[in-house]
Order: sequence, then C-alpha cells, then structure tokens
Amino acid sequence: MAKKFREVRKALRAAGWTQVRQAGSHQTWESADGSRVVTVAGKDSDTVPTGTLAAIRRATGLKDLR
Repeated sequence: MAKKFREVRKALRAAGWTQVRQAGSHQTWESADGSRVVTVAGKDSDTVPTGTLAAIRRATGLKDLR
C-alpha cells in the first residue's frame, strides 16, 4: 500500500526519531541514539515513491514502512 510523506514522518516520530533541521521541504531526522540520520523530502500529501520508501526503510530499520 502506498504511503504519504505525513505517514512516514509519523512513523519516524513514533519510533523515537527527532527532526534536527529543515531546508525547504527536506527534513533531516536523527535516531534516538544519534547514530543514524535520514532525510525525508516531500509535501505531506504527496505519495512516497516505492524506491524512496525502500531507501528510508533500509536507513531507519523500520519494518512497518511498506
């Protein structure tokens, strides 16, 4: 099922990730322990492309991002 960017950001927040900075539509998120950083870019209402979602899933380790 396709995900919206707002759903991805909500999942990151729920997993303990925090937004550390933003430049335009690009938000940089940091893991709770500070060891990993991921950038999420897009308007909240946009659908995340499949490849982008897979890259975010691999970078964060969040299995529920499918």
